Amino acid sequence: MLKVSIHAGLLNERKPENVMASVDIAYQKKEALADYLIASTVRQEGERKPQVLTNYPRWSGSLWDLAARALARSIYGEAKVPPSATPDKRCAYATRLCAVIEHHTKDERSQLLGHAELWQQGPARGVYTVALEEDILGKREARFEYGAKRLDALDLVMRGLCWALFQQDTPGPRPKLILPTCIRVADEDRFDVASLAEPARSGFARYLAATRPTVAPTEWAAAKDYVQFLMEA
Repeated sequence: MLKVSIHAGLLNERKPENVMASVDIAYQKKEALADYLIASTVRQEGERKPQVLTNYPRWSGSLWDLAARALARSIYGEAKVPPSATPDKRCAYATRLCAVIEHHTKDERSQLLGHAELWQQGPARGVYTVALEEDILGKREARFEYGAKRLDALDLVMRGLCWALFQQDTPGPRPKLILPTCIRVADEDRFDVASLAEPARSGFARYLAATRPTVAPTEWAAAKDYVQFLMEA
């Protein structure tokens, strides 16, 4: 399961006491095009109605892309995400927030996969900078404007993620499933591992290293192994 936690303050200020909201992203159907169950909890509000994000391609895009869509689904359900309002001098605002993505296992261990910081830029209300970082795809940064009469941490972070990923305040087209071009070699479909785009290339290499530690890495992989990776990793 993935957990997105939003905190008041920057990363060096993160602690359990300043969690503003959290979103759990768990598999409802684990396949190449997966379905995710989205469960969010907001401080001083409680749990929101669970939602489902369907047909999302595994290992084909940024973890923050998945997080942005999960937050959008939690806030707006199946409705189209509307553009955000133009901020004014009376809008609610946050001076600084951070968000982290962690992978939680059944034995309650967690691994940090990505983090984001969002802070107000300059003296004007509603002008923010957002900086993202994640395990495989690295760093992104954007500047944007956001303002509302009531501060909604989930919506503010979702808008920041969208600006960093899509250069707009709503989610862009979902990633396409990364599928390699295969050729028949010795009665087996194979492909060039270097032809895979990230994050699939690094994810596939890690999967093979973890599941077949005694087998030397290969540049010419079997298609059936990639299918297994998409279904299981």
